[in-house]
Amino acid sequence: MKKFTVLFVIALTIASSCKNDARSPMLPNVTGKAGEVILVLDNDLYSSNIGKEFKRHLVRDYPGLPQPEPLFDLIQIPYQAFTSIFKTHRNVLIVRVSDEYKEPKMIIQKDLYAKPQMVINILAPNNAALESLIADKGELIVDRLLKMETSRYAKNYIKYQEKKVTDKIVDKFNIEISFPKGYAVDMDTTDFVWVASDSPTTTQSVLVFTYKRPQVDLTTPYLVAKRNEFTKQFVAGPNANSYMTIESEMEPFRREIEVNNIKVIELRGLWRVEGDFMGGPFITFVIDDVKNNRVIHVDGFVYAPQFKKRDYIRQLEAILHSIKLV
Repeated sequence: MKKFTVLFVIALTIASSCKNDARSPMLPNVTGKAGEVILVLDNDLYSSNIGKEFKRHLVRDYPGLPQPEPLFDLIQIPYQAFTSIFKTHRNVLIVRVSDEYKEPKMIIQKDLYAKPQMVINILAPNNAALESLIADKGELIVDRLLKMETSRYAKNYIKYQEKKVTDKIVDKFNIEISFPKGYAVDMDTTDFVWVASDSPTTTQSVLVFTYKRPQVDLTTPYLVAKRNEFTKQFVAGPNANSYMTIESEMEPFRREIEVNNIKVIELRGLWRVEGDFMGGPFITFVIDDVKNNRVIHVDGFVYAPQFKKRDYIRQLEAILHSIKLV
């Protein structure tokens, strides 16, 4: 198989970083909605297997939501339509096929036309090479776009954080989490804190709780049971004897990641209220804090019955990604 070349380029090139630093402050802010991706790809290629390959990666279902929602909102335009109105968009994929390219390659550029922007150039000498490149590097494209979306939220949250809430979590758990303006502590007990941002129609909440490290492995069933134990005690529903629990008919999605040099178990799935009809998505970060002989759960959940949930849960994910042990 032909070896593909992947180039990571900050601004135009690494070599021109000084020049880019000088002009970067002059760049406009990005345009477009969170989760949108502009795909610059000619119409004939978009209607072929190449377009199907892009859609397979970019518009597959976002994990852990109650109704299907795409990973990204994909907007395809042909190359001749790629004018200034689109160049400042937050996420841009530019696809070009030409025999001037000796081999398939992908060039990743940040803050090219605007900031904070991600531009990914996908170049190939022919259609077959392009299709192979997308199949081979599709998950890398998704990963870069997701990380950029999270980074935009996270930087904004750090810049405009609710300092009192952040300090409360630091003082209580020796954990630093950046909460944006509008979040407040709803409940504070010995080993459990509930932080929330409420509107008349939506709630975004973060639960932080800890317990002593067990003598068993941190399996998914064990972690689900521990979350249910805490939410049954502290997250009551609207009716008598109603409480939050994880939806048992959908096993949470699990993966192991690293966040700020911390090994994290990530769980995604659905919650519901026992004894009521409330429900929605959640994302949990679990940290096995061996040094302090404890397990840390940082759990974000959304209640937004009238709205799509993807962007709400993505915002909570950005909050969780700010976590640091202090």
